Amino acid sequence: MTPASDANPLSDGTVIAGTSTEYSRGDHIHPLNLSPSVPISDTAYGSVGESVNYARSDHSHPINISDSTPLQDSTLGSVGTANSYARSDHQHPINVETNASNIPIVDGVGVNGSSTFYARHDHVHPQQLTYDGNVTATKFIKTGGLASEVLCANGDTTTIDSHLSRSYNSSAGGWIRLCVFPAGASVGSSFIEFKVYSMFNAVQTIRLVPYYTVNGINTVYGLFTAPTKVSANYVIDSGVNQLFHTHTGSSTSAIYSAYVRIESTNNITIVVSDQSTYYTNRITEVLTQDVVSSVSSATQIPITHDLGNGGIINNMLQVNPTGRTYTTFNNGIRIGNYNSEYSSLYLGCATSAINTTQTGQWEISKTNDNALTINPSSLRQADHSVGLSINSDSSMIKFNANELVNVGTDQSITGRKTFGGTTLGRIQLNPTDVSYGEGIRISNSPTYNVSAIYIGTSTNTSGEIDGQWTIIKRNTGELYICRTADQNTDNRGLMISADGNTLSFNGLVIAGTGASTGASNGSVNYSAGNPILWGMNSVDTNGGFYSNGTNICWRARPITLGSVPP
Repeated sequence: MTPASDANPLSDGTVIAGTSTEYSRGDHIHPLNLSPSVPISDTAYGSVGESVNYARSDHSHPINISDSTPLQDSTLGSVGTANSYARSDHQHPINVETNASNIPIVDGVGVNGSSTFYARHDHVHPQQLTYDGNVTATKFIKTGGLASEVLCANGDTTTIDSHLSRSYNSSAGGWIRLCVFPAGASVGSSFIEFKVYSMFNAVQTIRLVPYYTVNGINTVYGLFTAPTKVSANYVIDSGVNQLFHTHTGSSTSAIYSAYVRIESTNNITIVVSDQSTYYTNRITEVLTQDVVSSVSSATQIPITHDLGNGGIINNMLQVNPTGRTYTTFNNGIRIGNYNSEYSSLYLGCATSAINTTQTGQWEISKTNDNALTINPSSLRQADHSVGLSINSDSSMIKFNANELVNVGTDQSITGRKTFGGTTLGRIQLNPTDVSYGEGIRISNSPTYNVSAIYIGTSTNTSGEIDGQWTIIKRNTGELYICRTADQNTDNRGLMISADGNTLSFNGLVIAGTGASTGASNGSVNYSAGNPILWGMNSVDTNGGFYSNGTNICWRARPITLGSVPP
């Protein structure tokens, strides 16, 4: 081995692998293997490999930070490795819009893309309450709400089974549309009921039923009640006083609407109190319209009053037929007094109005001179010269100004008087003193084709009594005279045949064609049943009287006439 060498060891140099032939010197040291260069600060430019330097004992890494503010939710950042660490006091600024004027858009057009702002923690959506069309939202949500509740536009809640209602204010009056019945082309109707509340007239009920057919809707039936409490003369001067329906289009395109007319009132509330669960799509736009000032081409549905306490209804009471197809049924009954001196009953009046006269209308009136008159309404005369009239003290009856009855005055009837259409097809004359019951009845029966005169009747207009007789023409044409008790019994009484050629009594022909005894040229039976023949000299056993002008013969033998001793 070579003695110690005074050569300095290489300082982290490159040596040759193997065995050294030298010992280390006793004063051998390794110089500090340091580099005065400052380490690169987290750069991506370092070289991959081995360093020839150790780190110095005072080696440190400078703080690798940046004083730049991080981008605010920007998409402009670069993908890669950052050459800076985040500072310990690094923070992201609040990413909100602090400008109070920048609020979320309500029912606006949104922009697709990413927003550069988060929503502020105090962000709210303003309530949107105004809609010109139908609200299309399917639901609103309220914290803590129940499945049976609905959130109203003003923030209140109501239950699903609560009735739809709306309040109106119209000091000048007007019209309120209750609902619309849309077009349809099939059978099937629904109904809807409204309650009307006001501060003056308590409550009213309105029930509507549209009438749908395969040819479309053609009318609306209605029940419209007067208020529970009304004025003394039944005038509704504050509240709902009329119900109407209107329509547009025809046939399967017809659309009907129902309206009520209100007089001046401060406030009125209409509530949907009931509605059918069938054909619900045939009742739409319920209480959706504000008060309007007029409605054109309206058809009135009459009001119904509670007459339990009597009174006058607008000076008129009208009863209309059940069917409201006016072109078919237009015969109403009206009771009214059109001034302080007249009161009338009108028959066959128009059902769509309360103060008109139509063709065929009649009236029964108490006139201003206290007479009772019956006449066509179109022919009413102040002097009662048309129709039937009874004067004020009921002493005179006139027809077309001609006296029929004048009490205390002899009456003369000229011309032929025909009595037709009498009650039950009969006329009965009863004696003044009804205790005797000796009346005369004239009657007929079109069903059985008979007519009869009954003699000795009671004061009743039907039935029979003992001793009553009948002269009757039967349905086969014969004329009978018999007791009334026997009129339906064969071969009772005197009978003349329908052709007038045979006379029978109790079924036995006593004269005329077909006589059971005597000659065919006419005979009359005497009490023993033997015939008396006239104009024929009988030689047979039938016998009979015969006169040849000189003698009277009995069975061809002359009869001697002489006095009969007392």
